[in-house]
Amino acid sequence: MDKKIRTSKSFKSAFQISVAYLLFGMFWIYFSDMCIGFLTKDSDKILILQTYKGFFFIGVTAFLLYLLSYRTLQERHSEYLKYVNDQQIVQIQLSQQNSLLNSLINSSPDAIVIKGLDRRYIIFNKGASEFSGVETYDALGKTADEIFPPQTAHIINTIDNALIENNSFIAHEEIMLMPNGKTYVYWVTKGLLMTEDNSIFGIYGIYRNITSMKDHEQLIVDEKERYDYMAHHDPLTGLPNRLSLIETLRIKTEHMEDHPFALFFIDLDGFKEINDSYGHRFGDQILVLFAKLLQDLFPKNTLIIRTGGDEFVILLESKIDQHSIQIRLNRLIQALNDPFNIDQIEVYITASIGISLYPVDSSNAEELLQKADAAMYKAKNQGRNTYSFYNDGLTQEVLERTTLASNLKKAISNRDLSLYYQPQINPISGMMVGAEALLRWPTPEGMVPPSLFIPIAEERGLIIELGAFVLEEGFKMATEWVQNGMLKGRIAINVSAKQLIHQNFLLQLDELLHKTGCNPAWIELEITESSILEYPEKIIALLGVIKSKGFKISIDDFGTGYSSLSYLKHLPIDKLKIDISFIRDITMEPKNQTIVKTIIALAKGLGMTTVAEGVESVEEMVFLRECGVDCIQGFYYYKPMSNESFGHLIREI
Repeated sequence: MDKKIRTSKSFKSAFQISVAYLLFGMFWIYFSDMCIGFLTKDSDKILILQTYKGFFFIGVTAFLLYLLSYRTLQERHSEYLKYVNDQQIVQIQLSQQNSLLNSLINSSPDAIVIKGLDRRYIIFNKGASEFSGVETYDALGKTADEIFPPQTAHIINTIDNALIENNSFIAHEEIMLMPNGKTYVYWVTKGLLMTEDNSIFGIYGIYRNITSMKDHEQLIVDEKERYDYMAHHDPLTGLPNRLSLIETLRIKTEHMEDHPFALFFIDLDGFKEINDSYGHRFGDQILVLFAKLLQDLFPKNTLIIRTGGDEFVILLESKIDQHSIQIRLNRLIQALNDPFNIDQIEVYITASIGISLYPVDSSNAEELLQKADAAMYKAKNQGRNTYSFYNDGLTQEVLERTTLASNLKKAISNRDLSLYYQPQINPISGMMVGAEALLRWPTPEGMVPPSLFIPIAEERGLIIELGAFVLEEGFKMATEWVQNGMLKGRIAINVSAKQLIHQNFLLQLDELLHKTGCNPAWIELEITESSILEYPEKIIALLGVIKSKGFKISIDDFGTGYSSLSYLKHLPIDKLKIDISFIRDITMEPKNQTIVKTIIALAKGLGMTTVAEGVESVEEMVFLRECGVDCIQGFYYYKPMSNESFGHLIREI
């Protein structure tokens, strides 16, 4: 359009100049001839003047032609120079754009390729060369079939065909084998190259190597799965843990109402003693073997969980009637009759099991677990190594025991407990020869029986704190009575089995002796026969150390266990305490009489003294005195009394 306009303007200008020149020439000829005619009539002069006139005209027109030609040529030259300059600028710009394009294409870490409709590469950048291992000059002019392995070429050709057939754009993930033998994961972006009139003239492709990113993603997934496994599994046994149990129970109770199941809460009996005796590594092996035993006894789809410590939970979804449950649990209890063999050491262990049923006992996950736990404690109270089904009375019982345990913890911290003392009397002289310290727990509602709170202290791990309190108070009272000249004999203090085998027991004795100023000679430590039989070699060595400190040692409740005389003769024991069960109706029970006489004779033969507890009648006292018992403790002489009352009694004697 601009060209046509410029042509039209040029024509008009040329026409105007030609007309002007014609008019000027005609005007010049006419008027110049008229002027010559006025100047002279001489023909020779006229000829000369006309010659001069012609020269002048030619000169003027030549000058005008020069000016016109100069201007025209100058304009054309300017246009030419401008054209040349524009062309140079265009070339520079094209060169710069080409350099920029090449720089962008080759500096990109992505593989960028362009091919014509004949599928031959016309651009194959540095990124493409690096990821494929094919040099650019080797790729240009070739097809994918000539460069890449067959499976990769097939992928590329399939995508290209789909692009052309569907006139589409593609962006997706592909795994490709390269000529260098390496397999990579690429994010592939491909599209068509088109002219302004939408004619396809080529295909472009951008391949981004996301192999590292995918590896990192997989690493994150693997780590997440690992941490999720760790969060939901016990690292020792590999079983699901408490978190896994809670999540499973919530799913089953909230979304699977029509699928009843049984929940078994299992606690290993006496496991802490095994840990304390053989070490935690040994205990860990017991837990692993027990977990394996459960997996062998129950179906493969059974969810077996270790909730912590020596506690396991089993969720059984198969037939859940009580008869089938009893069969399975009897199998487990029977299997526990065989010992676990670890490092050539045979260890027997039993289990107390509580059972709750869904939805019979509860449709709530937390309540279901609590009720199985309550049933387990009932099994423990029934003598351990057994199982118990939940019933409605258990929750209240567990609540009461939990409340009692909490209050006991507070009472120990606040030192609300106290010691009562029961005198021990020589039946021949009637003189006091000692006293036993007995723990009492007074509350606003009355005295809590030791038979109730001592077992709870054992269960809840409070027995160590409780024992330390009794030792400290007993040591203090012995020191006070000695300073006041009131101590008659020794104060006997009970030491539990857990307290005795605790790793800090000897250190605790030394610290309390130093703190209270007590002399070990004023104290007699009473230990139960069962604690000796549980760990005989360890207890013999331990009692030897205690004896060397100056303490006297007695065996409490002697005769209720199954003592081995081979151990008894090695024990550094000073006194045997005959259990109350042999004293009851002793004048009417010949067997009890024989047992008591045997114990007294055994003690004398081993150089020990004897004390009979629970003596309430004159007949019992007389019989024991005639049998040669050294001292008597019981209601026949005195009931347990507070330290104030005991102080008054000592002053009166």
